[in-house]
Amino acid sequence: MPQRDESDRRAASQVDLSLALDSLQRRSCAYGSLPHHYKPQYSFESPSSTTSASTTRSNSTADEEEDGKRRLHWNKVDDAGVKADLMRLWFTEFSDIQRNAFLREMIELCGPPQIHTLSLLVEDQLHRDCPHNCKDFLAWLPQHVCHAILSHLDPVSLARASQVSHLWRELATNEFLWKKLCLAHSWTLKKPESSTWKDFFAMRWRVRKNWLSARCHIRTFVGHTHAVTCVQMDDTRIVSGSHDQTIKVWDVRTNSKWSVMTLVGHSGTVRCLQLLGGESTPKLVSGSSDGTIKVWDLAMKPEWSSIACRTTMVGHLETVRCLQADEERVISGSYDRTLKIWCIKTGRCLRTLTGHTGKVLTVFYDAADNTLISGSDDCHIKVWRMESGHCVNTLEGHTEAVTSLTLAAGDGSERRIISGSLDRTIKVWSLLSGDCLSTLDWMNSEGHTGVIRCLQADSWRIVSAADDKTIKMWSLESGKRLVTFRKHEDGVTCVHFNDFTMVSGSYDKTVKLWDFRVC
Repeated sequence: MPQRDESDRRAASQVDLSLALDSLQRRSCAYGSLPHHYKPQYSFESPSSTTSASTTRSNSTADEEEDGKRRLHWNKVDDAGVKADLMRLWFTEFSDIQRNAFLREMIELCGPPQIHTLSLLVEDQLHRDCPHNCKDFLAWLPQHVCHAILSHLDPVSLARASQVSHLWRELATNEFLWKKLCLAHSWTLKKPESSTWKDFFAMRWRVRKNWLSARCHIRTFVGHTHAVTCVQMDDTRIVSGSHDQTIKVWDVRTNSKWSVMTLVGHSGTVRCLQLLGGESTPKLVSGSSDGTIKVWDLAMKPEWSSIACRTTMVGHLETVRCLQADEERVISGSYDRTLKIWCIKTGRCLRTLTGHTGKVLTVFYDAADNTLISGSDDCHIKVWRMESGHCVNTLEGHTEAVTSLTLAAGDGSERRIISGSLDRTIKVWSLLSGDCLSTLDWMNSEGHTGVIRCLQADSWRIVSAADDKTIKMWSLESGKRLVTFRKHEDGVTCVHFNDFTMVSGSYDKTVKLWDFRVC
């Protein structure tokens, strides 16, 4: 019996559907194939209808009777599938205007579940007949405009953009974009000929990340019998001076921990060093507590070696504590409270600068500005003009001796003096005005807790070494401590770095090479 009832219901539904379809066909011209409750809101007129307005009014009574029959048949149809088929048939006969009107009203009747379902169904159909890249705005722009847009991205965002599509990869790997990044002030890189700008920048980016996370390979060179006082390096060698009165030259291309050469000639502690020249004509300038400055020839070939002291400069009355040199001159500072300028070829003293009331402990010469700065244990920093030899400014702020100085330029155009002192602080000064811009100390900046012995800076960072056995790296712009290096067993007396490596010396008698390329 239940099966028979179900068959009867389906048969009745089919009969009702047939009646409804007949009614629909009869009324398609008068009402544009819409149910009656749409008629007051929208006026749908069939394109094939030629019935005049007067005829429509005269037939209104008949239309209402017919519509009542249609509604009765619709209400009797209890099968949702049959109703859906009927609505689908109506929709196929609508014009575009009628379809749009129908959809607008249906959407107003939908709740959140229906709207969500609709969004999922429509998503794949929205661009069914569009070009494959219709949603890619870069595909519709000229190439130079695309490059102008992408040039505003940071390196990480630019690398991610290259993963979007083949077109974006072609645009984002353009050499123009990566060259611009490499030449930006915060990087200022020179690309080797064997590499693309992007590959070169990616390598440097990894090296910088290693710096910021202190990931590096450390090699320790043992050979000095007393504390190491100064270090310098180039691409192939490390040079170190010590209280043991010797200079050692280490070959960084070998795995040997022992020095390649030992230079003997000073009769006192070697306090300062400067490497000059390239691989073909390397020179070394050294200063000592014996009051002399020596210029060494470090040229060495497999067949011969010309390593020897070529010039000795005598003139200071006490320890030569610091020096700077280029291919033409040497500038030195001494415990005798003077600075001297020497001719590197002849060894003759060209000028003596006086003004400090204490021992001169540090000196820095900037050839670009032709500016010389010096620090002393009188707690003062002096700025000198090389042409006249006159002191043009004196900076006061440190409470103890100034032990280290350097010049740097950040993102702005203003040159800055960075100084380290026995008072355990690092100060940043304006070269033009002489004002102290910031102070990095242990209390407010997680600074050193020991005497600062040495520091160096480039376009984005400051690296400092101190008696607290640590080397710290700071942001030049913000003054924030970025990372602390701890490997020495005693106070760190000297540090020197380039983009890829850092070398340091310590009271523990060792020299350490920190290589950030291999991690």
